[in-house]
Amino acid sequence: MEHKSFLFDTKGFELELCEIVIASGDKDEPRLLIQYIVNNIGKIRSPYTGEFLDEDWEDELELGSVQELADFALTKFYSPEEEFGLSYSWDSLLEALKQLPTTINPEYWVLGHPVESEKFRLDPGGMGTGIVRVEDVPIIFRNLIELRSQFIESEFSEMDNSLYEYTFPELIEAYDELTQLYKEANDYKKGLLMTF
Repeated sequence: MEHKSFLFDTKGFELELCEIVIASGDKDEPRLLIQYIVNNIGKIRSPYTGEFLDEDWEDELELGSVQELADFALTKFYSPEEEFGLSYSWDSLLEALKQLPTTINPEYWVLGHPVESEKFRLDPGGMGTGIVRVEDVPIIFRNLIELRSQFIESEFSEMDNSLYEYTFPELIEAYDELTQLYKEANDYKKGLLMTF
């Protein structure tokens, strides 16, 4: 699976859309999401093309499900064409990060937390979607900077490469890409949307 990440306005999402997504998902009822999209025409993009929606936006829908409509609505808070993900190295990097002494679970660093209730989990692509909140970005960014030397000096460089799909130099490159992703988010004061 290819990891993708986007700078994401988590505060705006939490204030405006999160409750609508959860309520719509809990009831499997798309009406609130449709109304949200209609009310925000010109601010929401197609997740398929990246173009801003116009009055014929419903022609782009494939299923019209809650998940697909949420996928459209989410674009008010990120730009689909500005992708910063870890591509295919994310899982090997995550396994390596789990060996480091951190106060925050590295799964959150790479995958974010799901948006969910007891009955519903937001996952438009069906392969996983998570969000890293803007207030956590500076902490994770600082951890990544502080732990880099430990990462390089760690046992991974001496470990059997068969344990990882990538070589150790490739893992260091992926680590630096993750750090750069958090630097961008920190500089722009944004959270992150992680997906596949």
